[in-house]
Amino acid sequence: MSSHFLKLSLLLLVCFTSCKQANDSNLSNQPEMATKKSLFGLLGNGKQTHAFRDARTGIVVNSTEYPKSWQVISKPIYTIDQKLPVFLTEIQGPNNLKSFNTPIKLFLHYPNYHTEQMMRQYGRNSNMIRRIVSSEQIMHSEADSRMINIGFQLVGKKRIPRAEQFIRNMLNKSGMYQTQFEHYATEWTNNKGQKALVSLVKIAMQQPLLNNDSMVMWFYSLDYMFVDESEFEDTINQLLEAGENTKDNPQWQQYTAQLNAARMQKAQQDHQIHMRNRQAAFNAHQQKMKGIWAAQDANYASFMNRTFGSGSNTAQKQFVNMINEQEIVYNPNTGKNYEVNAGSTEYWMDSDGNYIRNNDLFYNPNGDINLNNREWTKVKPVY
Repeated sequence: MSSHFLKLSLLLLVCFTSCKQANDSNLSNQPEMATKKSLFGLLGNGKQTHAFRDARTGIVVNSTEYPKSWQVISKPIYTIDQKLPVFLTEIQGPNNLKSFNTPIKLFLHYPNYHTEQMMRQYGRNSNMIRRIVSSEQIMHSEADSRMINIGFQLVGKKRIPRAEQFIRNMLNKSGMYQTQFEHYATEWTNNKGQKALVSLVKIAMQQPLLNNDSMVMWFYSLDYMFVDESEFEDTINQLLEAGENTKDNPQWQQYTAQLNAARMQKAQQDHQIHMRNRQAAFNAHQQKMKGIWAAQDANYASFMNRTFGSGSNTAQKQFVNMINEQEIVYNPNTGKNYEVNAGSTEYWMDSDGNYIRNNDLFYNPNGDINLNNREWTKVKPVY
C-alpha cells in the first residue's frame, strides 16, 4: 500500500471513530425522573463534557457532551498508527445502561488475484490482506454467539437512518464523498426486561494502482449497548445527539495536518531514493551481463572463424546459437533482431534491448509494479 493513502485514511479514522464511540454504536440512555438518584449519585438531565485526549501529545482530539448521570471512560489506542489514536469508550449509567466499542480492524483487499498473490509474497503488510466480507457475515461470526452466551435472543435487524446519515456527513466532511460504508445493526432482548443493540460500521476506500489496477482498504468496528427495554429508543437518540454535537479541536486538526504533510514528504523522498537504487542496480546488472555476453561472443566468433572461416552463413550462426544456448528474437518496436538466452517459453524486451525470460503465460511485466519505469514488448523467435 502507498504511504499517502494510508495516512489520509488514518486521519479519517481519528475524526470518525472518536465521534463514533457514541454514535455509530447507536447507544444512549436518558436519566429517569428527577426525583430518582442515579447509580452514580447524580441528579437530573444536565450535561457533562467528555474530552477524547491523545496520550502522546496531551492534545484533545475532540469533545462530546453526555448526560451527567453517565459515567464515560475513553482510552486512546495506537494499534493502527503510533501517533494517531483511535478510542475505546465505555459508558455506564442508570437503567442498567452499559455500552462499549471494539478496536477497529483494518484490512487490504486486491481485486486482481495476481496482484493479491504478489502482495502476499512480497508485501510488507501481507498479514493484513483479506477479501471484503459482508456485514452480515462479520456480525454472525463476531457478535451472535457472544450475545447468545450471555442470555440474549435475536429480535432482528434494525435500521437507523439517522445513524446512516451521520456517518455519511462525517465522510463528506472529510472529503471522502465516494467512500463506501455500511451500517448494520441487530436488536436483542433477554428475559430480564433488557434490550441490546449491536452495531457494525464497515468502511471501504479504493485506491488506484498502476496499469488500471486497484487496492481497497476496508475496516470495521463493532459497538454493543445494553439498557432496560423502556429506555431503549431514547438511549439510541441521546447518543446520536451526542455524536452529532461533537466538537473538533482546531489544535488537533493543525497537528494532524502538519504530521501528514511531513509524512508525505518523507514518503516521496524514500520513494525517489528507492527508485534510484533499483535503477542503479538494474543498470549495473545489465552492464555486467553485456560485458559477459560480449566476451562470449568474441570467443565464439574466433572459434567460428577458425572452424568455418570468416563471414559464416545463417547455418553457422545457428550453430553458434546452439552451442551458446541462445536464440534470435525480433523486436517489432525497434525492427531489430536480438540474441537471448534460450530455454524460456517467452521473452519480453524494452527499447534498449534489455529482456526478461518468462515461463508463466499469465505474466505481463507491464503490470508488475516492480518494473513500472519502462515499457516491455513480447518478442518472437526468428528461427
